Amino acid sequence: MDFTDKHVIITGGAGSLGEAVVQLLLNLGASCSVPCFNQDEFDTFQFSNHQNVFTKVGVDLSDEGQAQSFYKDAIEANGFLWGSIHIAGGFGMGSIEDTSKADFMKQVNLNLVTCYNSCRAAVQHFKYQGRSGRIVNIASRPALEPRQGAGMTAYTTSKAGVAALTESLGAEVVEDDILVNAIAPSVIDTPQNREGMPNANFEKWPKPKQLAKQIAYLASPENEITRGSIVTVYGKS
Repeated sequence: MDFTDKHVIITGGAGSLGEAVVQLLLNLGASCSVPCFNQDEFDTFQFSNHQNVFTKVGVDLSDEGQAQSFYKDAIEANGFLWGSIHIAGGFGMGSIEDTSKADFMKQVNLNLVTCYNSCRAAVQHFKYQGRSGRIVNIASRPALEPRQGAGMTAYTTSKAGVAALTESLGAEVVEDDILVNAIAPSVIDTPQNREGMPNANFEKWPKPKQLAKQIAYLASPENEITRGSIVTVYGKS
């Protein structure tokens, strides 16, 4: 895969999976743009001062105006947009009787609205540029297998929306040579997930570096025909 002279936006790029994606894309020659929600996220982002990485602090991607502003600033900093990878999101457990509408909407905003706003901004810029592009979203296993979402229905519903968005948008923009896909991981092997599930078999979980390779392929020029797909990346779990 060759990303030389390719500019890719990675939302959620400062997280465990995001950093693995940024690292791989930089190694493949890309320039990257990463929005950070707050200063703490920026301070812990290992590529915050990399010469080929544009960052901006205080970006709430659930706000349409802030998402639009970030994409505009990123393109001014790093040039024409080639790819947009949407990792930003959040996980939430809770039975339905303990999940208020506010908590439900938090999951919808974190996972679905951030993805929608990012997809919309990316498509607008691809079309304005008159060039092809790639979009990769992050769904989840419960999004495809909702019965596995018992006890986390708000999260499951929001991620199912990401899957539906991917498939419908993939059909909408294919004639513009914009290929839209998503991956659907099971539990990702991150420090946070290990802490939350200390008795699990971590060896079965997909690793961030493994997922980064799949994401990079879908976002690469080498992907010429895959679109509207939700790629299952469950590892052995």
